[in-house]
Amino acid sequence: MKADWPRDHPEIALDAPAVATLLAPLFPDDRVIGVAPVPGGLINTNLKVTTAGRAAPVLLRLYQGNPAGATKEVAITARIAGSVPVAKFLYFSPTNPITGQPYSVAEWIDGARLDTALDTLNPQAKMGLGRSIGHALARIHDFTFDKLGFFAADLTVPQPIDLGRSGLLAYLTQCLIEGTGGPRLGPELTAAVLNFAQREGELLDSWLDPPSLVHADFNAPNILVRPNTAGDPEVAAVIDWEFALSGSPALDFGNLLRPPLGLDAEFVAMVADGYRKAGGSLPSEWQQVARVADLFAWADIVSRPAVAAAAIADARKVVADIIAVAEAP
Repeated sequence: MKADWPRDHPEIALDAPAVATLLAPLFPDDRVIGVAPVPGGLINTNLKVTTAGRAAPVLLRLYQGNPAGATKEVAITARIAGSVPVAKFLYFSPTNPITGQPYSVAEWIDGARLDTALDTLNPQAKMGLGRSIGHALARIHDFTFDKLGFFAADLTVPQPIDLGRSGLLAYLTQCLIEGTGGPRLGPELTAAVLNFAQREGELLDSWLDPPSLVHADFNAPNILVRPNTAGDPEVAAVIDWEFALSGSPALDFGNLLRPPLGLDAEFVAMVADGYRKAGGSLPSEWQQVARVADLFAWADIVSRPAVAAAAIADARKVVADIIAVAEAP
């Protein structure tokens, strides 16, 4: 779905000497022999870098968004590595001499993005991959916290937030009535989504305990896959943790099961199967809870200061579909 959205920031172009400067604290005596942009991503610049002294490439990531998100991403990855498939960071700095923003060097994950890999898979392989995604998601949600909320640098949660019905209604009001989101959705859809949240918002309260680690951007471009030793596709790494928080697992399921993945009933069933077999617990109406929870994300998207027309169009369609599915006989 995000494939048609333009980047929030232009990619940063770096030549080999500039890349070598950034790698010098980690590989002081190495020589850069290749720099290639990594496609995907809407905010940061990612470069695949090969050096003369290393057999494997590395990922150079220049952060162009919120600096606190960069620090959080590194801290979360360090905490969950070994339990969740992630790319391990080899180096991080809160500043750099090229752009001034944070940057990191991570191990290179030789995998394909889920949105491109799915087109190459037969039905059986696709179902197995669904189970692997469910397993990875259960491992993420295994990490729990004392309250719902956004992380400090040390991954504590200083202030609680409300992700239940009242919290959704308050956030929709903030984004759509007080903010710029309502005019972008249009008055009819804005009124419909507020009425829908009034009626269905209580579903959210069934999936708030315990507060769990939530990726909050758990969709196809952020899931890398590759064949295992048996040749079957599995999750190689979950990337881009800048938006993570302590929240409801429903947020991640809502993100993952947006169209087109959520329209494939067999794939959805395999994700749920993998999640349960890995120890995850799903409420009886988990798919509907996930759809309602996804309204938090869409309200955020349409109320940002700058938002592309393609993103607004997707928001209108998905929000209308969430309401329609719930109201279908």
